[in-house]
Amino acid sequence: MDLRLSIIIPFYNVEQYIARCLDSVYSQDIPESEYEVICVDDCSPDNSVSIVEEYASKHANLTIVRNKENRKLGGARNAGLEVACGNYIWFIDSDDFIESNVLRELCTEAEKENLDVLHFNYDVYPVRVSLHQINSFELMTGAEMFFDKRFIWYHDLITAWRKLYRRSFLIENHIAFAEHIMWEDDDYSIVVFAKAKIVRHTDLHAYFYCTNPDSITRTNYNSTHIFYWIQLCDRLKHIKESFKEEGVDERFQGLIDRLIKFHIYNTFSVFKTLPETEKKKSRRLISKALPRLRSHISKKNYYSFLFRII
Repeated sequence: MDLRLSIIIPFYNVEQYIARCLDSVYSQDIPESEYEVICVDDCSPDNSVSIVEEYASKHANLTIVRNKENRKLGGARNAGLEVACGNYIWFIDSDDFIESNVLRELCTEAEKENLDVLHFNYDVYPVRVSLHQINSFELMTGAEMFFDKRFIWYHDLITAWRKLYRRSFLIENHIAFAEHIMWEDDDYSIVVFAKAKIVRHTDLHAYFYCTNPDSITRTNYNSTHIFYWIQLCDRLKHIKESFKEEGVDERFQGLIDRLIKFHIYNTFSVFKTLPETEKKKSRRLISKALPRLRSHISKKNYYSFLFRII
């Protein structure tokens, strides 16, 4: 029997949360023989590995993938996808968890129309607030959903964990996460929706996003964040060029231009607030990146930015 679903859970330094996540994955309404759980150890330094190993001893459908080096969230997700066998993929963050008895409905909904992507609602935990709730609606292309005014792009469509993906769709289109970086969901989601032919949103609340004060995205900005923003701009520029060659909906190209411009200006806004030690680390990064991204900056601002980092 084909596996209906592969749940991929990268983990790193989450011994406080991983058991809660796995408990939710095993509080479901389909037999364990119909889905697999792939936990990717991204060289976690804490006791997370032992906790996952204990679950693996009790559940035959749990596989542990051990990265030889820390590849960050995107790389860990890729590692899980490489060994996945399910018809559909669900990337779940290890400090979050999912609704109980939700897999049957999600899988059935995705399988019914052989969707490339099934998108669903979520709640914020522990405040249990439902943000950006959207009612179920008709089948559409990825581009139609991406630019549908019922969605707020960044809040509604960017997150990798808010979707089920048909595995063959990801493989056939060579869709993978950028590795060793942050904000890997941004460009990944753009490519997914640009390539997807059949998608649907369901109003099912399937996921609990947990606010984690230790998350790197919640720490004070520093030179590392600037490095990742520049990397994202480079990736977006490359995607725009490939979209041009492939004749992808031109609205994606316009969006990418606006995103690159936003991240450039955001970089300089943060740069001004950094202590001098962090500015020193950032100057070379920015000065090397500006010529590559010059077409997204006005002539006046280009030289203004250069002057600021001297």
